[in-house]
Amino acid sequence: MMRINEQQFERAVTQYQALVFSICLTMTKNYFDAEDLAQDTFVSAYRGWNGFDGKNPKGWLTAIAVNKCRDHLKSPARKNLPLAAEDAALLLDPDGTPEEQAEDRMSLSHVRRLCRRLREPYRSVAESYFCGEKKLSELARETGQNIRTLETRLYRAKKLLKALWEEEEG
Repeated sequence: MMRINEQQFERAVTQYQALVFSICLTMTKNYFDAEDLAQDTFVSAYRGWNGFDGKNPKGWLTAIAVNKCRDHLKSPARKNLPLAAEDAALLLDPDGTPEEQAEDRMSLSHVRRLCRRLREPYRSVAESYFCGEKKLSELARETGQNIRTLETRLYRAKKLLKALWEEEEG
């Protein structure tokens, strides 16, 4: 067994770091994993440096790097299991992300508040259409009003809401 000092280790790192990194990159096909594995290779080499016989450091470092990569590739923590499309669909929230839901609630709340400021008959049409998400045809059936009348009221309600919205925005 040959004892090698730290300067020799530093020279070995300088001389073979590109080789070790390229081995890791070739095996993992991931730049960041290759960086980590190359670093792990040299840490292991440093720890085992005193047990190294000093012959063929290139081969010794290469063997450490290959073993590190194999261990990494076999690691269960690293495995990505494909998720079936049906399973992925179950993970999606049909109401959107929490941010979208909060934004929708705030917008709907704001629109509802503005609708309450409208006078009749525009308020009921606007609330049903914007907040109740009812179509004008449904509203016409429910109220017995002419659809053209509801279209006109909705058109005017939109203009009034826009004016109120701009007034609040300043």
